[in-house]
Amino acid sequence: MVTIVTGPINTGKTTWLINDFKSKENADGFACRKIRINDEHIGYELVHLATGETCQFIRKITHIPENWNEAFRLGMHYTFNKEGFAFAEKIANEALAKDIKCFYLDEVAHLELKGQGFADILKCILAAKIDLVLVVREALIEKICEAFGIKDYKIVKPEFS
Repeated sequence: MVTIVTGPINTGKTTWLINDFKSKENADGFACRKIRINDEHIGYELVHLATGETCQFIRKITHIPENWNEAFRLGMHYTFNKEGFAFAEKIANEALAKDIKCFYLDEVAHLELKGQGFADILKCILAAKIDLVLVVREALIEKICEAFGIKDYKIVKPEFS
Protein backbone atom coordinates (compact mmCIF):
# COMPACT_ATOMS: atom_id res chain seq x y z
CA MET A 1 0.00 0.00 0.00
CA VAL A 2 1.20 3.51 -0.80
CA THR A 3 0.35 6.26 1.67
CA ILE A 4 0.75 9.78 0.31
CA VAL A 5 1.27 12.44 2.95
CA THR A 6 0.33 15.83 1.57
CA GLY A 7 -0.74 19.35 2.45
CA PRO A 8 0.44 22.95 2.36
CA ILE A 9 3.89 24.05 3.51
CA ASN A 10 4.44 23.94 7.28
CA THR A 11 1.45 21.74 8.10
CA GLY A 12 3.41 18.90 9.72
CA LYS A 13 3.99 16.45 6.87
CA THR A 14 7.52 15.54 7.96
CA THR A 15 6.52 15.47 11.65
CA TRP A 16 3.66 13.10 10.80
CA LEU A 17 6.03 10.90 8.76
CA ILE A 18 8.56 10.68 11.62
CA ASN A 19 5.87 9.90 14.20
CA ASP A 20 4.31 7.24 11.97
CA PHE A 21 7.74 5.65 11.46
CA LYS A 22 8.20 5.41 15.24
CA SER A 23 4.97 3.40 15.45
CA LYS A 24 6.09 0.80 12.89
CA GLU A 25 8.23 -2.28 13.17
CA ASN A 26 10.51 -3.44 10.38
CA ALA A 27 10.55 -0.05 8.64
CA ASP A 28 13.23 2.31 7.37
CA GLY A 29 13.62 5.42 5.27
CA PHE A 30 14.53 9.07 5.51
CA ALA A 31 13.01 12.42 6.34
CA CYS A 32 13.93 15.85 5.04
CA ARG A 33 14.32 18.05 8.13
CA LYS A 34 14.47 21.86 8.01
CA ILE A 35 17.69 23.57 9.08
CA ARG A 36 17.32 26.92 10.79
CA ILE A 37 19.92 29.40 11.98
CA ASN A 38 18.61 32.15 14.25
CA ASP A 39 15.03 31.37 13.19
CA GLU A 40 15.96 31.67 9.50
CA HIS A 41 15.23 28.65 7.31
CA ILE A 42 18.44 27.99 5.34
CA GLY A 43 17.88 24.51 3.95
CA TYR A 44 17.30 20.85 4.74
CA GLU A 45 19.18 17.81 5.93
CA LEU A 46 18.27 14.19 5.37
CA VAL A 47 17.74 12.11 8.48
CA HIS A 48 18.03 8.33 8.40
CA LEU A 49 14.96 7.37 10.38
CA ALA A 50 16.39 4.11 11.76
CA THR A 51 19.68 5.56 13.04
CA GLY A 52 19.26 9.33 13.34
CA GLU A 53 22.32 9.84 11.12
CA THR A 54 22.12 13.04 9.04
CA CYS A 55 23.50 14.38 5.77
CA GLN A 56 23.42 17.90 4.34
CA PHE A 57 20.97 17.90 1.47
CA ILE A 58 19.39 21.18 0.31
CA ARG A 59 20.52 24.73 0.90
CA LYS A 60 19.24 28.08 -0.13
CA ILE A 61 21.60 29.60 -2.68
CA THR A 62 22.45 32.32 -0.13
CA HIS A 63 23.64 29.73 2.46
CA ILE A 64 25.85 27.27 0.59
CA PRO A 65 28.48 25.81 2.95
CA GLU A 66 32.12 25.16 2.04
CA ASN A 67 32.81 21.89 0.21
CA TRP A 68 29.24 21.74 -1.13
CA ASN A 69 29.02 19.21 -3.95
CA GLU A 70 26.12 20.46 -6.05
CA ALA A 71 24.01 17.95 -7.95
CA PHE A 72 21.12 20.21 -9.06
CA ARG A 73 19.68 23.67 -8.68
CA LEU A 74 15.96 24.12 -8.46
CA GLY A 75 14.93 27.49 -9.75
CA MET A 76 16.84 30.43 -8.33
CA HIS A 77 16.48 29.44 -4.68
CA TYR A 78 17.76 25.95 -3.83
CA THR A 79 20.81 23.78 -4.47
CA PHE A 80 20.94 20.01 -3.84
CA ASN A 81 24.00 18.19 -2.51
CA LYS A 82 25.21 15.06 -4.35
CA GLU A 83 26.11 13.43 -1.03
CA GLY A 84 22.47 13.71 0.04
CA PHE A 85 21.32 11.62 -2.91
CA ALA A 86 24.06 9.04 -2.28
CA PHE A 87 23.03 8.93 1.42
CA ALA A 88 19.37 8.36 0.47
CA GLU A 89 20.29 5.66 -2.04
CA LYS A 90 22.40 3.84 0.55
CA ILE A 91 19.51 3.92 3.03
CA ALA A 92 17.12 2.51 0.42
CA ASN A 93 19.51 -0.22 -0.76
CA GLU A 94 20.28 -1.36 2.79
CA ALA A 95 16.60 -1.31 3.72
CA LEU A 96 15.68 -3.46 0.73
CA ALA A 97 18.52 -5.88 1.51
CA LYS A 98 17.11 -6.25 5.06
CA ASP A 99 13.69 -7.12 3.62
CA ILE A 100 11.89 -4.30 5.44
CA LYS A 101 8.11 -4.10 5.27
CA CYS A 102 7.66 -0.32 4.98
CA PHE A 103 9.79 2.49 3.55
CA TYR A 104 9.46 6.24 4.25
CA LEU A 105 10.47 8.73 1.55
CA ASP A 106 10.29 12.48 2.20
CA GLU A 107 9.73 14.09 -0.44
CA VAL A 108 8.98 13.55 -4.14
CA ALA A 109 8.37 16.56 -6.39
CA HIS A 110 9.67 18.31 -9.52
CA LEU A 111 13.09 16.63 -9.77
CA GLU A 112 11.53 13.18 -9.68
CA LEU A 113 9.10 14.11 -12.45
CA LYS A 114 12.20 14.84 -14.55
CA GLY A 115 13.64 11.41 -13.68
CA GLN A 116 16.14 12.95 -11.25
CA GLY A 117 16.36 13.24 -7.48
CA PHE A 118 14.80 10.23 -5.74
CA ALA A 119 13.20 8.86 -8.95
CA ASP A 120 15.32 5.68 -9.02
CA ILE A 121 14.79 5.04 -5.31
CA LEU A 122 11.04 5.44 -5.74
CA LYS A 123 11.02 3.01 -8.69
CA CYS A 124 12.98 0.40 -6.69
CA ILE A 125 10.72 0.67 -3.65
CA LEU A 126 7.59 0.41 -5.79
CA ALA A 127 9.04 -2.62 -7.63
CA ALA A 128 9.74 -4.32 -4.28
CA LYS A 129 6.00 -4.12 -3.53
CA ILE A 130 6.49 -3.10 0.09
CA ASP A 131 4.46 -0.48 1.92
CA LEU A 132 5.58 3.03 1.07
CA VAL A 133 4.91 6.29 2.90
CA LEU A 134 5.62 9.16 0.57
CA VAL A 135 5.45 12.93 0.99
CA VAL A 136 4.12 14.67 -2.14
CA ARG A 137 2.97 18.23 -2.70
CA GLU A 138 -0.78 18.30 -3.19
CA ALA A 139 -0.55 19.92 -6.62
CA LEU A 140 1.77 17.12 -7.83
CA ILE A 141 -0.05 14.01 -6.60
CA GLU A 142 -1.73 13.24 -9.92
CA LYS A 143 1.47 13.81 -11.93
CA ILE A 144 3.61 11.73 -9.55
CA CYS A 145 1.09 8.87 -9.52
CA GLU A 146 0.90 8.90 -13.30
CA ALA A 147 4.68 9.13 -13.80
CA PHE A 148 5.42 6.25 -11.41
CA GLY A 149 2.36 4.08 -12.06
CA ILE A 150 0.92 4.48 -8.56
CA LYS A 151 -2.72 3.45 -8.80
CA ASP A 152 -3.68 2.26 -5.33
CA TYR A 153 -2.95 4.77 -2.57
CA LYS A 154 -4.45 6.56 0.38
CA ILE A 155 -4.04 10.24 1.25
CA VAL A 156 -3.07 11.58 4.68
CA LYS A 157 -3.30 15.34 5.36
CA PRO A 158 -1.68 16.15 8.71
CA GLU A 159 -2.79 19.37 10.34
CA PHE A 160 -0.49 20.25 13.21
CA SER A 161 -0.41 23.75 14.58
